[in-house]
Amino acid sequence: MNSFAINFLFAALLAIQGGPTERQRVDNTAADRGRLLYTQYCINCHGSTAKGTDNGPDLIRSVVVLRDRLGNGIGPAIRKGAHQSALTDAQVVDLSHFLHQRVEAIVSNRNARGTLNVVTGNADAGRNFFSGAGKCNTCHSPTGDLAGVATRIPVAVNLQQRFLFPSLTRGGPKQVEVTVTPAGGKAISGALVRIDSFNVSLRDASGEYQSFQRTPNLKVEVRDPLAAHHDLLDVYTDADMHNVLAYLVTLK
Repeated sequence: MNSFAINFLFAALLAIQGGPTERQRVDNTAADRGRLLYTQYCINCHGSTAKGTDNGPDLIRSVVVLRDRLGNGIGPAIRKGAHQSALTDAQVVDLSHFLHQRVEAIVSNRNARGTLNVVTGNADAGRNFFSGAGKCNTCHSPTGDLAGVATRIPVAVNLQQRFLFPSLTRGGPKQVEVTVTPAGGKAISGALVRIDSFNVSLRDASGEYQSFQRTPNLKVEVRDPLAAHHDLLDVYTDADMHNVLAYLVTLK
């Protein structure tokens, strides 16, 4: 094979290789700023180590992140869908440095070197929100059900997830309840099994399963013990969430 053919083949091989060939040099100062942005906007879905959760994919193995250079990949991705489109170009670059820093750390160690510090809020402000605008004290008490909660759930990230996205235990003392009243009939109440636009089903106090077609004359009343938590997701500011967490970690 002559030199021209060799050079042509080499150029063709380079052309079909995906992604950039040089690593992004991480600016640690920018990465520190990016860490704060990640904690504020990304941690709930992508996890404290950026390895993903049930709500968001692993960013360490993400092709977009691995091919990104100074935000040219993650910037367009961030501005799509439910992501934070309000980030400035400079903030996207900072976040890029942080994510590349995480990739480098895990590649060199095979494991995350530690969880992120998500306790960045003000505990006094969190206490005020708990007893004021959040109305958390109408159902919870720092000397009652929440006494020692930071000891029972010592990992701050897990504690944050628990108060932001609580869940009910199947068969536990609290369940979503529903009352169904047919037109001119007797109201029937029980634990909600399923509800959609067409049908509603429940299990009554005796354990009997009952299902009803949702007609215009059928009255349905749902009582969700976690409704206040769901409603707060539309009320919380980022500061509120971090402040409440900072307050909860003091309840040991």
